[in-house]
Amino acid sequence: MCGIAGILSFDNKTLKRFSNNQKILDLLSPRGPDNQGFKEFANCALFHSRLQILDTSISSNQPFSDTENRYAMVFNGELFNYKEFYKCLPPLTTTGDVEVLFNLLKNEGENCLNKLNGFFAFAFFDKEKNSLLIARDRLGIKPLYYYKDEEKFAFASELKPLLNLVGKQELNVDQINTYFRLNYCAGNETIFKNIYRLLPGQLIEVKNNIVNTKTWYVAPKKSTLDDFAILLDDAVKLRLHADVPVGTFLSGGVDSSIISAIAKKHKPDLHTFSIGFKNESFFDETNYAELVAKHINSNHHTFKLSEDDFQSNIHNFLNCIDEPFADSSAFNFYMLSKFTKQFVKVALSGDGADELFKGYNKHKALLMSENSLNMLIAGTASPLLSISSGSREGTLANKTRQLKKFNALVKLSSTEKQKFLASISTQKETDQLLKTKIRTAYFDNLFKTNQSLHNFELEDTFDLQTVLADDMLVKADRFSMQHGIEIRNPFLDYRVVEFALNLEKNKKISRNEQKIILKKSFNQLLPFEIFTRSKKGFEVPLHKWLTGKFNSEIENKILNKEKIKAEDILNYEAIEGLIKKMHSKNPGDSAAKLWAVIVFESWLTNFKDYIK
Repeated sequence: MCGIAGILSFDNKTLKRFSNNQKILDLLSPRGPDNQGFKEFANCALFHSRLQILDTSISSNQPFSDTENRYAMVFNGELFNYKEFYKCLPPLTTTGDVEVLFNLLKNEGENCLNKLNGFFAFAFFDKEKNSLLIARDRLGIKPLYYYKDEEKFAFASELKPLLNLVGKQELNVDQINTYFRLNYCAGNETIFKNIYRLLPGQLIEVKNNIVNTKTWYVAPKKSTLDDFAILLDDAVKLRLHADVPVGTFLSGGVDSSIISAIAKKHKPDLHTFSIGFKNESFFDETNYAELVAKHINSNHHTFKLSEDDFQSNIHNFLNCIDEPFADSSAFNFYMLSKFTKQFVKVALSGDGADELFKGYNKHKALLMSENSLNMLIAGTASPLLSISSGSREGTLANKTRQLKKFNALVKLSSTEKQKFLASISTQKETDQLLKTKIRTAYFDNLFKTNQSLHNFELEDTFDLQTVLADDMLVKADRFSMQHGIEIRNPFLDYRVVEFALNLEKNKKISRNEQKIILKKSFNQLLPFEIFTRSKKGFEVPLHKWLTGKFNSEIENKILNKEKIKAEDILNYEAIEGLIKKMHSKNPGDSAAKLWAVIVFESWLTNFKDYIK
């Protein structure tokens, strides 16, 4: 796990003009605090910041190159099957996965990618051919941004290092629109014009100043594996291997509980970690996590957050956001990683199971919305639901919010249902917030399948391409790496993904049950209560915190009227309306919508020196 960056000069002058090497490494250092490296190879400069997980010796430091300095590589990620390649490689000088990948790329080029089981973003330079290859793993677990102009091609794990390589850029208003619709940025474009996100399963080869982008991973139509329990067990076992301490995140939900239970079988001294909230029973689920920990007999650690914890950590949290990201559960992940770092350097998580096995409440809502009787009931209930706007702050209010959303859902077409369920704000609300007209076509295109998943239905492909890649995995990567924690995702082993994609829908969900195959395959591992409890998100008491001690600072500093008017991006009147609604008796989702504004305004301040 690391941070990487690099620049390839087309005119042999760019590198001579560039001398800010240490700043790039400093910006990458949170992703890899153990070692920083920089090296020039002809017209290519590579940067690496290392988090030592496998082979912690200096031999595996990067940039990694051969003795003749013809080939060079920077690599962020882990290959869990790297030992399988020992027999087909020459004798190695290291014991980790870096040298293995280096030799595979040197011998086979991009053809080796389908053999890899792991997550990665890397750059591989061939000085003799003057070619640069960058690639991203199948699911997009590790990030990679890139930029090209007439003089250079550049890439980096995060935006700030890349902007330091290529200079100031204009904001991308279409992506700002997407951000306020979804609460996160999505797709191949980024918040900056001319800076792009390499999509999951994509690679780029830059040769003779020509940039060729293609999809290297195409999910097969059929999986050759049929024993799910054995498959997931192997995925967990592979991800427990490291030269540093390893534990698991345990929320008490089905997914993380299964991963923790399997891990305990292979690692008797397993440490498990959960996070909750003091005096917030609606949001706190640590009792379920403790129930599982006791059942599997793990060394369990529970951390409970208070409003004071939010107040004392919120500025550091906001300052580390690389691209606007307003999924408020990221704060939970940030704090959980901070606490966990005291004990382990690697944590397994249950990410991906909801997307693969239809575990979200929206999946059940979509299934129910196809039933004509449910449509009739929703229409009958409509006048009753107008009494309250609902919110996420309590059981009854949250149920009202869900019913109102379902009432609107049943009236929509299939594609519009996906947009509706994914969105925090409507297009009308976003238009009122933004001062500049946007192309809604960019947002609409997110709901089309890309080449790598063209064989599968929209519901599955949108979950993997957007919800997973641009929300859940961004949250796991960015906010764990701020504390030097590596997150591993057994459900995202590509073999598990292919199995899930080709599984019949009725083995995942019915009108009465979700994640059917998970519960059927592992019901002997865990307490009965874990499988029968209702689905709950990893949410925070956002409304209470934003209207509490932090409120005056929000309104006086972050959402300062003069500041916002001077930026000329958002309408202050719309923001003022959200503030008033949040303080009203029927706040609805105003706290989540205002949180997106708070994150964006804080981000603008932090990135002001990089914006044209």
